[in-house]
Amino acid sequence: MPYLYYILLSLLLLSACQGEKKSKGDQNQITVDSAQSRKTTGPKYVKSVQFVYPMKFDTCRFNEELKIVYANNKHYKIDSAHLFFNQKQIATLDSATREFVFKIPKEKCGTNTLKVIAFHPNNKCGVATQSFIVKPDKAPQPLQYQLMKTYSHATDASTQGLVYIDGIIYEGTGIKGQSTLRKIDLENNKTLAMLGLDSQYFGEGITVYKDKIYQLTWTSQKAFVYDLASFTLLTTFDYSMEQGWGLTTMGDKLVMSDGSHNLYHLDPNLFSVVKTVEVFDNKGPVTNLNELEYINGYIWANEWLTDRIVIIDPESGEVVQDLLLPNLLTASERAKLDQNDDVLNGIAYNEKKGTIYITGKHWPKLFEIKTK
Repeated sequence: MPYLYYILLSLLLLSACQGEKKSKGDQNQITVDSAQSRKTTGPKYVKSVQFVYPMKFDTCRFNEELKIVYANNKHYKIDSAHLFFNQKQIATLDSATREFVFKIPKEKCGTNTLKVIAFHPNNKCGVATQSFIVKPDKAPQPLQYQLMKTYSHATDASTQGLVYIDGIIYEGTGIKGQSTLRKIDLENNKTLAMLGLDSQYFGEGITVYKDKIYQLTWTSQKAFVYDLASFTLLTTFDYSMEQGWGLTTMGDKLVMSDGSHNLYHLDPNLFSVVKTVEVFDNKGPVTNLNELEYINGYIWANEWLTDRIVIIDPESGEVVQDLLLPNLLTASERAKLDQNDDVLNGIAYNEKKGTIYITGKHWPKLFEIKTK
């Protein structure tokens, strides 16, 4: 009898445990089902709103009082709406308001974006976006300069990039079959080292980052990285921009131009684009940005085929100043050059003296100037 009793008791306990496990399993299933239900109860998006103003490609200016207007489909009642400018919320509008006046900040030239999110009854939302153009509200301030000194410059050098470090000029030159990387003693006009690129490459802008020197190529979408001291090739990078023009170093980033009105902020270790900045003055986009130099917080850029250097805010893309250099060479010196190609192109900064070295493609001279 006791033996039978223990068997029955064991069976009862086992049944109870299985029931408890099943109960917990059911509870878990209910929890999962509840979570899945919540995932499917998010807002339903409908085509209910659109921007009336600004329209796509409308052009506005920094500090302009922009009247933003949106409209909605009458079949969708609006409870409220949120307005965003470049992903930042700038307003919450009530059910009756379709307009908002916004002062455009001095933040970003070129393409800017508005977004409206309208909230409707029954957990419905309408979303619309609109892009428009912003340019500076002021003309660049003209810079004046003083000529400090003139140096000789090799006329076989089709200058594409220029860097100054401790008495040495590093120069990158172009033209297929003639492209080089050079190290020059400035005061003695002596070439200390020269590396020729393979004839398939057209050399372009250069810059120095830490103990390396980077060199672009024009249409090969390839950058070379050398040891600064020995010019030994360390690595190469491919880039997505169709052309390489100018290159400079800005803190822990490189900045590259491609002949358009864009500047590309690059990771120097990966050569990947981390930010694209559109360059505008008060008249519109400034294209043909060529050789670059970072000077005191600004990007200086040769505007190809002109005697103009533009000084650019590297974050907003605004041309804040410009420097016109039409008479550095004499008329007879200019007459010996190809007027369609041998133009101003080369900017290097002497930080210790606060002076700037300027030259051009195949120019016989390099000029040291100081801005006023």
